[in-house]
Order: sequence, then structure tokens, then C-alpha cells
Amino acid sequence: MAKVWYSSKELTAIEGLPSTMQGINRKARVEGWKSRKRSGVQGKAIEYHIDSLPDFVKSYLIHVQELPAAYTITPVEPLQLWISAFLRLKAEEQDAVMAWLMRNGVKELVSFVEQQDSLDSK
Repeated sequence: MAKVWYSSKELTAIEGLPSTMQGINRKARVEGWKSRKRSGVQGKAIEYHIDSLPDFVKSYLIHVQELPAAYTITPVEPLQLWISAFLRLKAEEQDAVMAWLMRNGVKELVSFVEQQDSLDSK
């Protein structure tokens, strides 16, 4: 379902409209935009229906809704990845990993991972 109600704050980001919420609200009153009190918000928060907005605003909002969400993965430093993965383990799992590394070392870990990769690729 496409979004049809927009807050004053959301509309301030659109080129060609006032850049303040007060300016948006004033323009809405003068031009008779369809409005309602924003639910779940204290105070006088108002939102405006897309059908009552100027045509260039409607076009912009419809275009923005049609754009696919950008999915980006930010690169993670290898050490940060290891730390993050380790911290997600339960305490007893962390202890087991530490004991295994102390007993076998990093070279053995790399060898184990390579063995698993070769098994997975078969």
C-alpha cells in the first residue's frame, strides 16, 4: 500500500516547498490541503493527504515511492567482523573457542576452514 499521508517535516525536504514546518502549515492552510491530526503523536502534529498537494509534489512523492530501496553492505574490517562474531556467542561458546584456539592455534583454524570448504564444494 502506497503512503498517502505526509507530515510537515517530510514535506520540508522537497524542493519548491517552504523549508520550515511552519511554512508548510501556512501554505497548506492558504491552499486548503486536506489534513488530519497525526495519530500517535502528542501536540498539534498534522499530516497532509497526497491528493491535495501541488502536482509537482505529488509527482515527486510518487517517484520516490517507486524507487527500489537501496541495499548496501558497508565493508567491515576483518578484525571487527571477528570481534562481532565472537561477542554474539554465548559465554560457554566463547570459552570453547578460546580454548580451541589456545590449544590448536590460528594455523589449525585456517586448515580446518579449508577442509570444510573442500567438503562443501564436493
